[in-house]
Amino acid sequence: MRPSVVVLLLLFPTMALAQHLVVSVAGGQSHRTWHGQADIEALNLEIGKTLSPRTEIAFVASPMNLWQPRSWFGDQFGDGNENVRALAASLLVRYRLNVDSSRIQFYGDAGIGPMWAEKAIPASTSRFNFSTQFGAGVVLMPHARFPVLAGYRFQHLSNGGYSPRNPGFNISAMVVGVQFRR
Repeated sequence: MRPSVVVLLLLFPTMALAQHLVVSVAGGQSHRTWHGQADIEALNLEIGKTLSPRTEIAFVASPMNLWQPRSWFGDQFGDGNENVRALAASLLVRYRLNVDSSRIQFYGDAGIGPMWAEKAIPASTSRFNFSTQFGAGVVLMPHARFPVLAGYRFQHLSNGGYSPRNPGFNISAMVVGVQFRR
């Protein structure tokens, strides 16, 4: 069964409990290391529930596209880059500050979950990885029907020692999205 079908099957039961849906896009770059640098683009579909006025918990499905060096040695030998599609699922917790404001709220969030890619990320490591992330940002017009979220996210992709090689990618990304409420 394709990973995208599995994620969709997991999403349907959680939608009954959901109080909000956030659709966001993220784009960023990894820090340059001896085995190269990756660019990432992601579409994040977040289905969440409010636990308190300040705290939300959500399941996030993220189809993503990575542009990474084709070789473990970066581009030292002229191997070039390759495009790799991946799918990540994570559990995210978001904490909001100044919840009484009707114009702008600040937030911090953190999440972790598995990721499966069509090719090894980074090259010559593993197709299965873990995505650990944390970030901060703002919610514009938080009490409106469709609040806008914008922020920074740091993401670490690695196989957690699952494979003999475990260099990972540390990615800095910008995130912009819209929240839909019930």
